Amino acid sequence: MLFNSFPYILLFLPVVAVGYVIAARYGGQYFPQAWLLAASLFFYAYGKPTDVVLLGSSIVFNWAVGRGLTHLDERRRKLLLQVGLAANILFLCSFKYINFFLSSFGGLLGAQLSLPDWRMPLGLSFFTLTQVMYLVDTYQGLNGPNSLFDHATFVALFPYVSAGPLVRARALLPQFQTVSAGGTRMELACRGLYLCSLGLAKKVVLADSFAQIADAGFGTQSHLSTLEAWSASLAYTFQLYFDFSGYSDIAVGSAWLLGIDIPQNFNAPYRSKSISEFWQRWHISLSNFITNYLYTPILRSMGSATLRTSAVATLLAMGIAGLWHGPAWTFLIFGLLHGAGLSANQIWKKKKMKMPDWLGWLVTFVFLNISFVYFRSPNVGSAQRMLMAMLPHSPLASLGTLRDVLPPLTASIVLRPVVIGIVAAFWFKSSAELSKSFRPTALTACATAALVLLSLVFINSTAAKPFVYFAF
Repeated sequence: MLFNSFPYILLFLPVVAVGYVIAARYGGQYFPQAWLLAASLFFYAYGKPTDVVLLGSSIVFNWAVGRGLTHLDERRRKLLLQVGLAANILFLCSFKYINFFLSSFGGLLGAQLSLPDWRMPLGLSFFTLTQVMYLVDTYQGLNGPNSLFDHATFVALFPYVSAGPLVRARALLPQFQTVSAGGTRMELACRGLYLCSLGLAKKVVLADSFAQIADAGFGTQSHLSTLEAWSASLAYTFQLYFDFSGYSDIAVGSAWLLGIDIPQNFNAPYRSKSISEFWQRWHISLSNFITNYLYTPILRSMGSATLRTSAVATLLAMGIAGLWHGPAWTFLIFGLLHGAGLSANQIWKKKKMKMPDWLGWLVTFVFLNISFVYFRSPNVGSAQRMLMAMLPHSPLASLGTLRDVLPPLTASIVLRPVVIGIVAAFWFKSSAELSKSFRPTALTACATAALVLLSLVFINSTAAKPFVYFAF
């Protein structure tokens, strides 16, 4: 079920929110959570019911491993953790990477190796990382024993099971025990509705408008002028941000409607003045995962922490993170580019070199735009063609190709959202800032209603487009 669809906006979310309030007020201790788990499983099964079997199997297995990690002696705990992590990685690879590895290995041997493609379950990458965090945290004593009921609700919670944010068990599980139907919960629900409206507008008004330009440009690379190539690449850079930031806003807002707090995932990342600052503002929950569960263990395994070992650990961690997005060389290159950028930033800071803020922002943003060309392109060759088209060549500033490819009237319909989106990304308050300063007043109520109505008009005008990160 898409967040940007009539069934979710007008039926599922209101019914779940109202039912949760009723359960909190009149139900027993466990009924509100049971309602939430049932709603989450229905949400997950909406597209393909059989995927629930895979999600349920992952939940039961990791819960059992987690129970063992709280009861066994140290030697067996370490072995059990290794088995649990290996099983999760194998589970992820079997659906997502096996044919990528086989085709790459077969290419070296001059043979074609492949297995029938298995359709990847919705949210596989995200709920698998959630389980990995749970096992590591449990091994480190950060999580205590929990029930299968709690673990299932934590992993399957519908606001984030499809595409994050990544949530740690110790931050969420205590909230199931403090369900309240009082004023504090109601204020949080109002803030959640406001944030949902912001996220919905980001997706259907801004991201989908940028997507039309990006799709047209990336689909006709060989005929683009320099200006058109830059327009297409920049359009995708903004599309990706507003698409995933919009999803994350709706996820956080939906959880707030239920009185549950999950972490914000974005904080105006395109205002960053360095690549390290960018990763503190972009996909924050994944950045925390990379730091705590990839970079730090890799660095510790190398012994002493030096500038060289830190750079190597950064490259390896970001390469893995890049490949996590999908089984393609383009994602690996994307990750390695960011690993190299972060390593260069470490050296720059170590040498205490200075750069004007405006220049730091410009270098960072251009670097991001180039790296996202690999993120968007279906293969390395396509990415290279787009990058070549972005170099100065004749025609330099023609817009004829995009004008021919875009549907009639698209330019006039898309122009306003594109301009608003660019201004919003660089100068408006972020969603985190807006939601933090939110107060339930007549003005904010009107703003929320206006954003929802505008979004519904856009949804009704075009077919709903899945969120970009649903593919990961």
